[in-house]
Amino acid sequence: MIFVIRSLDASSGDGRPEIIASFSTSVEDQDDAVRHNIRLACGKLDGYIVMPKSIFSFNDTVGEGSTRNGFRNGAVLYRDEVRYEPGGGLCQVSSTLFNALLAAGGEIAERHRHFQPVTYVPPGLDATIKYGKKDLRIRNPYDQKLYIESSVSGKSLLVRIRSDIPPAFRYELFTEEEEAELPIQDDGRRLRGGISVNVYRKKLSGDRLIESFLLYRDHYPAVYLK
Repeated sequence: MIFVIRSLDASSGDGRPEIIASFSTSVEDQDDAVRHNIRLACGKLDGYIVMPKSIFSFNDTVGEGSTRNGFRNGAVLYRDEVRYEPGGGLCQVSSTLFNALLAAGGEIAERHRHFQPVTYVPPGLDATIKYGKKDLRIRNPYDQKLYIESSVSGKSLLVRIRSDIPPAFRYELFTEEEEAELPIQDDGRRLRGGISVNVYRKKLSGDRLIESFLLYRDHYPAVYLK
């Protein structure tokens, strides 16, 4: 399977910095607690300015997903099981932001995958966080500021990246998946094979390809299905 994300050639038309990339994920299947946490995190991200050549930190910006900070108990994926703890849903926000920043040309300083694929982004395009342990950190490579806009509706979480000066190039992300052969088993349990994912980024000038390169490779191990 191939999955593609493109940056945008779009003008705001309202005097604001131009939208150079955006990404959205569905929240329709999330419960009220997770939606609350997503809205709270979006409020902390919306309007954030990533200064030129600086590194954005998700954990520093959003803070710990604790009840003290207003977050509720929500579903969190731990390896191959779901648990409920404060801040459930924050990984959907970090993953959505991750894709928008990559499509805008951002450079990865720190990113972690989930143990298993998640439902809201394709395999290989997730970015899990855990305050104090795992962060999402993306560098702004440009000489101009990047502006983060984040919002959530009843159906989707949307992140837009704006810039005063549109970058000289646009970007396309795409993934290639390969499922590993199932290991031999004799206990009758159902097993889902491992998945390897290559994540690439194309750099284009208009429609002309400048370069295409591998950003990183993920591997999700085989697991027994419950």
